[in-house]
Amino acid sequence: MTADVRNKATIERFWSAVNEGDVDAILATFAEGAIARDPVDKPPLETSEQRRAHFAGVLASFKNLSAVPEFTTVCGDHSATKWTLTGSTQNGTEVAIEGIDVARHDSNGLIVELWGYV
Repeated sequence: MTADVRNKATIERFWSAVNEGDVDAILATFAEGAIARDPVDKPPLETSEQRRAHFAGVLASFKNLSAVPEFTTVCGDHSATKWTLTGSTQNGTEVAIEGIDVARHDSNGLIVELWGYV
């Protein structure tokens, strides 16, 4: 399996886990010691516990969450994904959020760094 295929498969697993609401599966796409800047203008998530709290909070904020990775491109150890999240907040407000995630992957395809642009 080439690095491009491996890295794209990790991104596909990440978005599948988001749609399933599976925080453990989301975290399994990150390498040990990974840093997530999600979004980039917030303090980095440098530990597994911080990433768990972040993703659990995002998932808990929405009812009927749907994450659509519209386009992913991979170049070497980096990937970029344009995505749209839709759903409703806990008080029923319908929302649509668009963004781009850029990731750097290790030799196993796991995410070492993530930059989330919303």
